[in-house]
Amino acid sequence: MKPFILRGCACFVAAGALGACTPSSTPPALGGIAFPTDVQISEALEAQFANDRHSGAARELVRTLGGDKGKLRYQIHQVIYRQGAYEARYDAVLVMGQPGTQSLQSLYASMIPEAERAKLPQASLEAYEGWLQQQAESLKKNSPSQAQALAGTLEMLGKCYRGKEVGAEITVMQGLGALISPECKGLFAEKLALPDTTVQCLPA
Repeated sequence: MKPFILRGCACFVAAGALGACTPSSTPPALGGIAFPTDVQISEALEAQFANDRHSGAARELVRTLGGDKGKLRYQIHQVIYRQGAYEARYDAVLVMGQPGTQSLQSLYASMIPEAERAKLPQASLEAYEGWLQQQAESLKKNSPSQAQALAGTLEMLGKCYRGKEVGAEITVMQGLGALISPECKGLFAEKLALPDTTVQCLPA
């Protein structure tokens, strides 16, 4: 049996009611399948991210880049029914809870050894960025690949976060997937490894 794919919106359909979907956006036949809403899927993904013991470093990175009030928003693109469960395809978007310059300062500080950071004349974005740029320059002779990677990371992060204000949204991962299954408390999300997943605006 082929999986049933819902494109364009993730709606909850029951007993002929179309919910938020309009007839023009709804497939001609849903076969009695009740799809979860985008909100329900996002809540399941949020719970998975918050409770996954393997996502501690990712949660810390979200706090560093987004601030204490920053959060991930899940942009659902596609929901596929797979005989009792649903496969969701989505992107992860970082909603900024602090200015981007503050994010860069916090991140760059974490990239510099504490002993070296203590030697800098001031704790500022300019000082941290300058030290990292000098580090990339010094690596060119003995480790050009590392030098190029560090310089490229600094350039990329600057383009992503410099000048961003509170509330700005930055897509950090695209092409993500998760299996959404019913459980007694609601919906349970399990991450799927997809070959077309891409990471952007995050340090390597």
